[in-house]
Amino acid sequence: MAAGEFTPATVRLVFFDRDGSACFLCRRHLRFEDRGIGWSMHHRKPRGAGGAGKRGADAVASPANALTLCGSGTTGCHGEAEKHRDLALFRGVLISRLGRGSAFDPDQVRVQRNDKTWWLLTGDGRAVEVEGIGA
Repeated sequence: MAAGEFTPATVRLVFFDRDGSACFLCRRHLRFEDRGIGWSMHHRKPRGAGGAGKRGADAVASPANALTLCGSGTTGCHGEAEKHRDLALFRGVLISRLGRGSAFDPDQVRVQRNDKTWWLLTGDGRAVEVEGIGA
């Protein structure tokens, strides 16, 4: 598996177990069969940005780096994240590809849903609700 690629097993783990067959951000119900059109896997830290070391490559392919988002890269929540990158960075939907160190690892960066709740995603495929920034 190349860095940044999600295996079918990873997609199933994130899509079915963690995100509950719904868009992580807006919670709209999704059908697995609609992958690529109705929904897509979003890399929070862009592919190729994990660094040269093994740990960086693992972080990019980790479930903590994956969000199930409705739409494609140009539609739905996925399109909104791509279109409004500054807001997506603030909300943890995107992680700076220039950031170095553990503070920029996907399992250390909280992500905010549209309902304003904050979540920490884990490398083992869980989402844990956490307090928001400044809370």
